[in-house]
Amino acid sequence: MRVQVPPSAPFFAHKKRVRHSSSEQCQTTSAAASIQRTSRDDRTWGSRSEAKGASRTPITKLFALSLTLLALAGCSLFGDDGPVRVAAIGALHRNPDRAPPPLSLPDSLLLDSVGQGLVSFSADSQVEAGLAERWTVLDDGLSYIFRLRAAEWPGGQKVRADDVAAMLRQRVASARLRTALRGEFREILHIRAMTERVIEIQLRHPQPDILELLAHPDMSISRSGQGHGPMTPAWSGNMVSLTKIAAVTADGADEAPQAPSIEMWGSNSVNAVTQFDEGAVDAVIGGRFEGWPVIAAAGLSSDAVIIDPVDGLFGLAIVTSQGLLSDPLSREAVAMAIDRARLPRALGAPSWAARITIRPASAHHQPVYPAWVGFSPAERRRRGRELVAAWRERHGGAGRPAVRIALPEGSGARIFFAWLRADLAAIGIDARRVPLSATADLRLIDEVAPTSDPAWFIRRLDCGHDISCDGDSSALVTAIDDAATPIDRANAISAAEEAILRHAAFIPIAAPLRWSLRNARAQNLRPSARGQHSLNRLRPAPN
Repeated sequence: MRVQVPPSAPFFAHKKRVRHSSSEQCQTTSAAASIQRTSRDDRTWGSRSEAKGASRTPITKLFALSLTLLALAGCSLFGDDGPVRVAAIGALHRNPDRAPPPLSLPDSLLLDSVGQGLVSFSADSQVEAGLAERWTVLDDGLSYIFRLRAAEWPGGQKVRADDVAAMLRQRVASARLRTALRGEFREILHIRAMTERVIEIQLRHPQPDILELLAHPDMSISRSGQGHGPMTPAWSGNMVSLTKIAAVTADGADEAPQAPSIEMWGSNSVNAVTQFDEGAVDAVIGGRFEGWPVIAAAGLSSDAVIIDPVDGLFGLAIVTSQGLLSDPLSREAVAMAIDRARLPRALGAPSWAARITIRPASAHHQPVYPAWVGFSPAERRRRGRELVAAWRERHGGAGRPAVRIALPEGSGARIFFAWLRADLAAIGIDARRVPLSATADLRLIDEVAPTSDPAWFIRRLDCGHDISCDGDSSALVTAIDDAATPIDRANAISAAEEAILRHAAFIPIAAPLRWSLRNARAQNLRPSARGQHSLNRLRPAPN
């Protein structure tokens, strides 16, 4: 695999077993800096053979000793010192506010670091204080009062409530919001400053997940890529260095300036995993299904891999009103033809669960299953062939129908498409892969649910998004927010879900797959139920 390392991220493979370890580990691994690499941990996601037992000449022994001495010297130079280096998968921009929407993963990490929202996510995905030091909920959940902490913009100007309120109003309506968040702030009636440090958010109806929504980096408060902290950015080429803003001591003086604690750049899955494998980075954040096979190819230890326990939508949305897929029965034929259990096996992704329902099962909200759930795989395909044949007959014996499927780049997506093409061919449909930006008949939706509200899955598939819909199901989706009691709301969700399933405009396949990589210097990188990882918490606080 070819590595493209940013100019500001020198590629020093010999640091792999030096700068990422404690002093005790450094002595052990420095011996491994010889000509021969040590054998891999037995627990790997893939396999890779390495030559062993090669004889050594005196010259190679001397060279190996030199590398060992260099590695030991490096223990004092690098060790646990220096910034944690992060390769974030996606495009990184100096000013995310001016970047093409939606917000990329690296831009999200940057904004969360330099200017959090009113609230933010903790390491375990719980809502905690951000720019607001505390908040109060009044009027049975119709009013949220936030008191801002004392903060300054770069340059020393105070952060004031009226400026923050204006930015929040702009964020709520911004096109840069990820699709998963669009329409989720529908209950906000007013955002206004009450005093210089107090903001009120008024809602039309109670919305229990409003704090979760406000904690997302899309709602961070910043101006031109600069914010109120907790970190401040400095750019070198395409890499950003992030330094924690110095605190004020008890006597009012600023603490001594700190060195950068994080260095981050945007990357792709192949380059990021390769750089991690060679020790050029300490963490990789933002992996998806299309990059998963790269981990197996690199033969990384399972201890280095983090799989986020996220949920959301992963499946194919019908985005055309013409041809074969304009017919609900033909759409149902495609849904029945797909062998969902094969995808996790094909990619070798552990614990990646297949799904035929729109929502996951939970203790309080059971999903609605399609009418064909009881059919065997063979019966589903037989029925699918019959439905496609019937469509061709209704259209005067039309030729074998074809569909365009929009998918991302990456080896995982190529495997995914090969599997889809075989399944659709079995019922008489030809499939052609196109880029995500191209005109298509089926388009992959791969989104993490931004809140714990089960209604999000239904709203995301409503009219107004890039997906086929009908008026009847849309009216049922709207009725969810008008429900008077929790039981009424659960029933309204189920009714809307059943209507969406009948329309068959979305073909669920699995839950989203999100993964990251970490070494010993990034142990604070932990699994997140929202797929959110804060760079501010990546480096442990000094003792």
